[in-house]
Amino acid sequence: MDTPYGDIPDRLARAMRPLEQHEYLQLSYGRRRLLKRAAVLGAAAVAGPVLWRQTGAVTGPAVGPGPQWIAFGGDPAAEMYVSWSESPGRGSFAGPRAPQVRWGTGSSDGSRQGASAGTVPVPAVTGEPTEQTVYCRTLLTGLLPGTTYRYSVSNDGVRWSPDATFTTGHHDGAGFRFTAFGDEATSMARAYPMAQLVAAQRPAFHLVAGDLAYATSNGIRLPDLGGFVPSRWNDYLKIVGPAAAQSVPWQAVVGAHETEPLGDDGYAGFVTRFPQAYDLASGSPVVRSFRYGNTVFVQLDGNDVSAQETVNAGYTRGLQTRWLARQLASFRASPGIDFIVVLCNCCCYSSNQTHGSDGGLREAWVPLFDRYQVDLVISGHVHAYERTNPMRAGQPTRRATSGDTVNPVTDGTTYICVGGGGNRLYTTWYGSTDAGDAGSAEPPKVWEWSGGEAAVGGHGRSLQVTDSARGFSAFRRAAYCCLSVDVTAATPAVPASMQIRALRPAQTLAAVTSIASPATMDTVTLIRRPAPGSPIRHPAPSPLPWVLGGAGAAVMAGGAAAYVIRRRGPAARDRADGTS
Repeated sequence: MDTPYGDIPDRLARAMRPLEQHEYLQLSYGRRRLLKRAAVLGAAAVAGPVLWRQTGAVTGPAVGPGPQWIAFGGDPAAEMYVSWSESPGRGSFAGPRAPQVRWGTGSSDGSRQGASAGTVPVPAVTGEPTEQTVYCRTLLTGLLPGTTYRYSVSNDGVRWSPDATFTTGHHDGAGFRFTAFGDEATSMARAYPMAQLVAAQRPAFHLVAGDLAYATSNGIRLPDLGGFVPSRWNDYLKIVGPAAAQSVPWQAVVGAHETEPLGDDGYAGFVTRFPQAYDLASGSPVVRSFRYGNTVFVQLDGNDVSAQETVNAGYTRGLQTRWLARQLASFRASPGIDFIVVLCNCCCYSSNQTHGSDGGLREAWVPLFDRYQVDLVISGHVHAYERTNPMRAGQPTRRATSGDTVNPVTDGTTYICVGGGGNRLYTTWYGSTDAGDAGSAEPPKVWEWSGGEAAVGGHGRSLQVTDSARGFSAFRRAAYCCLSVDVTAATPAVPASMQIRALRPAQTLAAVTSIASPATMDTVTLIRRPAPGSPIRHPAPSPLPWVLGGAGAAVMAGGAAAYVIRRRGPAARDRADGTS
């Protein structure tokens, strides 16, 4: 592959992630030589992998704080991340002189705490202004459980934002509500009212199933980074912050469109903008779990094992899957935990003609979901809504019509795609469903690796083939929608329950026209009747050859250094308004 900065042999370039291409060029040609060549090329070098712009505080007038958003720390009952941005756009400006937060229970001016400020390095992309956004964050600790706080943020300790509120979590038997969707983008006609719909449900927190701002809407293809538009993050935060995320913890996972030409395997921008208590033992900078009441939530990075979105395939080398196995085993052995909910971007099961099912996730993780009786898996990626019948061993165990009750212990796991968060909808389907949108006579498709799936990224080429799973679709509809889930704890007489509703606001294909009275287009209730003090009896485990090990990555020599390369197929990523 010929780049403005030097040549990368095709046999290596095909298997490299963008950051690996960047590092190869640096080591092969030397950073000074690359910068010299870039200076000679000037504007013609539209998106080289070396020309980072690292924003710092420069001269100019300071500005007030921008949009705010929050997320749980390690313990939702005692810790909360508060973040905000300062983004005046073009021109020079001064970074925040003394970023800080004040908070209290009666008024916001009870306690004060300083915040850190940082920026995201941005490649020199033609037509994109110099990145001017400064992101501020701080972690509030020692908070009281189940308590509402007022807070305000400032860049200088003088000018403060209007008060907002947040409420900490709890670990007792009180019920709670959470909401979920993915695939938002930055349309004021769709993403903004969908965020307002979240706030109107008054949830304890909101789960975002990846593909947030679409700053990499066209995918990453070095040396051409013309599809990378980092200013879309400013547009996104200006939508979700005021509409919901400044008071509703925004618990986001990454999708394919969060992989950017930056460090941390493409996630440096995401972790800067969205600090959470990520668990680095997973091998990933963007994976975590947390407990709220009687439920545990596991936030995964499906890009690691995906057979469709392959740009980051296998980057944890199986660590995330082994971490997941340990986490699920621990949760199912813990008293007081009834439900386990998993959040990721790509779909284990989807009958939509755009994207469809991902066999990489299915092969790596579904056996674990079966073994440890995961109750609910929420995903996005497909811009539509679809709920499966309860699944086990890759097939439905029974039909669950809208309004039905499912017992995950006996029936299996329910999978819900809720990718109608604001980006344009995918309206065509394969095969049949028990209810909702009609489809074609052709059976559903699944993405698989030609050489077999594994937790280290799969082998061979990425192919879409006819799916062997049949009859899994219980309800599907191409609609902008929000999942609203009410969770209750068990009593001696009543089982623990999770009532799931798919809310559909008034809409056209182009816009969400009203959120005043959203219709419940689909509903199902999950129940659990655990025996007090009794251990959970697991079904017999499926073979998991990579959980305790697995083949390592191939080491290939190239240029001045040896690289660990994982073969991967072409990433199937498209434009934000069309196909991903």
